[in-house]
Amino acid sequence: WLKSFLFAVVVVRSSPLSSDPLLRPFPDMSKLLAASLALVAARTAFANDDPYMYTLTGACDAQSSLDGMTFTWAGNTKSGAPYYKATNAEKYIFYDPDCMGSGDGTPRWLIDENAPDVSASHDLDGDGLCNYIARINSEDTSHPPTTAEWTMNCAGTYQKQYLILLEVTTTKLFTSTTLAGGAGQVTTTTAKPTMVKLSGACESRSGMEGLVFEKLGKTHIGAPYYKAQGVDLYFYYDTDCDGAAGSISGARWILDDNEPSLTTDSDLDGDGACDYHARLLSNDTTALPSHETWTMYCGSEDGWVDVDLDLENYVDEATTTQAHTGTVISGVDRTTTTAFFGSLVALFAAFIAV
Repeated sequence: WLKSFLFAVVVVRSSPLSSDPLLRPFPDMSKLLAASLALVAARTAFANDDPYMYTLTGACDAQSSLDGMTFTWAGNTKSGAPYYKATNAEKYIFYDPDCMGSGDGTPRWLIDENAPDVSASHDLDGDGLCNYIARINSEDTSHPPTTAEWTMNCAGTYQKQYLILLEVTTTKLFTSTTLAGGAGQVTTTTAKPTMVKLSGACESRSGMEGLVFEKLGKTHIGAPYYKAQGVDLYFYYDTDCDGAAGSISGARWILDDNEPSLTTDSDLDGDGACDYHARLLSNDTTALPSHETWTMYCGSEDGWVDVDLDLENYVDEATTTQAHTGTVISGVDRTTTTAFFGSLVALFAAFIAV
C-alpha cells in the first residue's frame, strides 16, 4: 500500500495536470488531487494485503488470558514474515525458521512472551531455546494459520489446542435509507445477511464457540452454504463427501475449513476424502439444522465425539442518524482495518502535498 501511495503522489505531482491552467486560480487543487488519488491507491492496495489484526480464541484453561486477545501487525522480521503484538500485553505471534538456532530446526509460527528480534534470522527471541506459549510447524511465512491445531504450553504440559485467529473486520449491508426533506438528517438502518451463531462445540474446539456464519448463497444442488465471519470455516451440504470413487456413503451437512465448490454435486471440497471438523447425516437440503447432534472431531485424544450443536438465527442490526447536506447514496459499505491506515495515509498525503 505504501508503494502505491508514493507512486500516486509522484505521478500526479509530476504530471501536466499539476500545472494545468485551469487549476492556476486554485494553487492547492493539484496538491489536494495528489493526496486524494494517493489515498485511494493506498487504501485499495492495503485492502488486498493480509489482515492487520487477529483476535485469538481456543486457548486452554491455563492460557485463558489469551482468549479474546487482539494481536496487531507490528512489522516484518528478517525472513519477511509479518509479526503481531497483543494490544495490551507483552504477547507476540511471529515466525521463526529455527527457534533454537541449531541450524537444523523446524520452521514454525510461535506465540511468545518475548518480542522477536527483527534483525535475527533464527532464534528470534534470543533465548537459545524453543521456549514459547504455543507453536505450529509451517513452511508458510505469509501469515499464521487462521484455523489449526497448535501445540500449547498448558501449565507445564504441552497439549494440542485448536486455535482460531479471527480476522478483525466488519461488513455492513445498507438495507434502507430515509431522508427527511432535501437537507437535515439521514437515518440509515444497516443489517447483515442471514446469519447463524454456533454454540455447543467440544472443549478442544472451543475457539469455534460464538462464531457467526453468514449465508453466502447456494451450492449446485440448491442447498445453502455459510461462511464464518473473519475465518475460513464453512457449513455446507455434500451428497457424497469422498466422491463417486470413494467408499463412504451418506449425504451430510459438513463443517469444514475448505470453501465448497458451487459447480459439483459431491466431494465439494475436492479432497477425495471425508476430511472435515463435523458432520450431520441428513437428507434435508433445504436448511441448515438449528439444533441437532453432530459428530465432531475433538482432537487426537478424544477423536470423534457426538455433540449438540446449536445454530441459532443471529441478527445484527444498527440504526445510525447523520447530518445530511447532499445526495444520499445507498449501497454496500464494507469497513475493515483499512480505515485506520486510511487516516494515516491521509495525514501523510497532506504533508507531502503541501
